[in-house]
Amino acid sequence: MARLLVRPGIDPDEPDVPVVALLVDPDGPPAERAVARLGTHCYEGDGVLHLVRTDGWAERALAGDRLLVEVAVYPAPLDRAGVDLAAFTGRSSVDPEAVLVLRAGAAVEPELYARAAPATVVFTAGPDETLDDLLAGGEAWPMVLAPPPEH
Repeated sequence: MARLLVRPGIDPDEPDVPVVALLVDPDGPPAERAVARLGTHCYEGDGVLHLVRTDGWAERALAGDRLLVEVAVYPAPLDRAGVDLAAFTGRSSVDPEAVLVLRAGAAVEPELYARAAPATVVFTAGPDETLDDLLAGGEAWPMVLAPPPEH
């Protein structure tokens, strides 16, 4: 199951700004494997991988202290990544053409989340790796998912 965290100290350029982070296992369930594979279709920049918003994004919703993050991706990038689209039947509420690939939720501090950066970052990590492990290693290139496009 993907792990969802909100915490500062992830973005070295803005260490005090909280960031919404997902940790996905590249050998885990189909949803996590699909998101991990998207990294091959990103462009590199400043130590991160950017998924172009025309390919996919992260939708976030806070209800009380419960944060829900959904990763939505259009079929073409998923197909290029070798993802079996039949495994994903959900659709984005922003654009029904986009497939909901991954859904993760967690209890968060609403005040912390209110200060969070608009983008969501995705780290590829095995089940025994923590976010602190990844950040300490300094070699993790997270994938940055923009907020949804506005229609």
